[in-house]
Amino acid sequence: MKKRSASERVKAADSHGSDSDRHSAFEALVSQTRGQTTIDFTVGVVLFVFVLVAIFAFVAGTVEPFTAGDQEDVVTVNRVADGLSGDTLGDPNTPYTLTTACTRAFFNRTSSPPSSCRFSVQPLEEQVGVTGSAFLNVTVRGNVSGSGSPDELLCWDGTTGDLVEQSGTDCTVADVEPLTVGDDAESGAQSSVTARRTVSLDGTSVSLVVKLW
Repeated sequence: MKKRSASERVKAADSHGSDSDRHSAFEALVSQTRGQTTIDFTVGVVLFVFVLVAIFAFVAGTVEPFTAGDQEDVVTVNRVADGLSGDTLGDPNTPYTLTTACTRAFFNRTSSPPSSCRFSVQPLEEQVGVTGSAFLNVTVRGNVSGSGSPDELLCWDGTTGDLVEQSGTDCTVADVEPLTVGDDAESGAQSSVTARRTVSLDGTSVSLVVKLW
């Protein structure tokens, strides 16, 4: 037997049904033709806003080139990283390629740099244009052995003429220079900001890391 639709039931009830039959048929028709309610709309809007916020949060985290902090510090640390990697420690005609002699002199700071270098001996903060109460640290980091951490502090072994990792070398002995300068980075406050640039030093791809707090 073919099942009748709600509208057919209403027509049948109108023609020869009782009042109760008409009421039941009308309720069935209303339940089948019910449109979107306020609750449906509210739930949809809430889900849309939640997804939108999650997307913005994810995108912001992936494109940010440095850790969050005060806007002024972010601008400053980025400027210092760009200046050192693109000019001071090399040649502006070949940015992000550091000159070995000038880079060693920059981190050593116990003797005058070669005349070809684009800086002179002076306090680090003055050299990079950071004044006030800010603390600053610059390091060269990477993994040159293939077995250590990708963020190892690197040193320059003057005896072999090679980059070495601090974890596998005593960087306090003579002729071995740790490539770090400035304030103690390990004691940096929680509100520090960091900028990182991939550079080439002695033919090796490493990271120049600038930390400000």
